[in-house]
Amino acid sequence: MPRENDNTWVFPEAVGAQTLGQIEGEFQAYEKSSHDIMRSHGGVENGVSTVELELEGNREKDVRLTDIAIRPRCRAPLTGALFDNSPQGSAETVQVGYDLDRDPVFAQEARTDDNDMLPRLTGNYFADQKYALKLGEQATFRLSAVTRKRYCEYTFELEYLADGKPGSTTVDNQGQPFRVTALVVRGGEVDCSAYRQVYQSSGRGWAPAPKSSPCGG
Repeated sequence: MPRENDNTWVFPEAVGAQTLGQIEGEFQAYEKSSHDIMRSHGGVENGVSTVELELEGNREKDVRLTDIAIRPRCRAPLTGALFDNSPQGSAETVQVGYDLDRDPVFAQEARTDDNDMLPRLTGNYFADQKYALKLGEQATFRLSAVTRKRYCEYTFELEYLADGKPGSTTVDNQGQPFRVTALVVRGGEVDCSAYRQVYQSSGRGWAPAPKSSPCGG
């Protein structure tokens, strides 16, 4: 289950008038969350994308979770259409984080940073934590992929031991990869001129903004 994100979104390409009209109509209808609307039209979260993974033991003997690995494919950040609604308030609390800007990428402990909307990542999460699921026992993990430099598509690989034998299961977004993109930054600020289109939040909708205007202003 991807997290709710009502902030800034980036599209791979420029957004046509028909798609923009559909986005506007869905925002004004108040029937869907911003997250559902933007993702359904191809929008990508920026900076951090969080997934809730819910697990339940389904074997008579304990199943030992050994790792939740990430499988990213990354390239330069997206620069199609920027829908800018700079975040308000504090960063969300997450549990496990993956720094997509490093190599290799592995699960780390994620902590909220009061001075940054992106979580602070430390250590090696599954080297320090051991999990064993009994029959019917449930566990929920909040997994955050973080990037300041790239656009990444990624899936997770759940690795475990069951009946003494290793196994793995791929976790994706209903057959598609999860996605996250960094914003293009210049001088410490988002560079609006890097995008083919820029829209800024206007109440519950979006209004075109000159690419020379300061993003987040």
